[in-house]
Amino acid sequence: MKIHLISDNADACVGLRLAGIEYTLVTKKEETIAAFEKAVNDKDVGIILVTMGLYERRAGIVDDYKRRYSVPLISEIPDSGGDFKSDAITRYVSQAVGIG
Repeated sequence: MKIHLISDNADACVGLRLAGIEYTLVTKKEETIAAFEKAVNDKDVGIILVTMGLYERRAGIVDDYKRRYSVPLISEIPDSGGDFKSDAITRYVSQAVGIG
């Protein structure tokens, strides 16, 4: 199982690449959609990480893929300079079971 990062933050991409995680750096809406399509159709990808900055700008796209696909798991992670006071994993689980 692979983890794939989709981000608009080059620093996050480089940092996670050093940890062995592949990434797609996106800047436009169309690139974001293409990156998600490629990742969800790759049978080896089990987790898709999305940086909070990208999520804030493209929440509709990310949430649409979360609703349509249970595998791979799609989760937000903080990126540099981001404020991560919210508990994204708890929020994600709550949404997945229909209570959030």
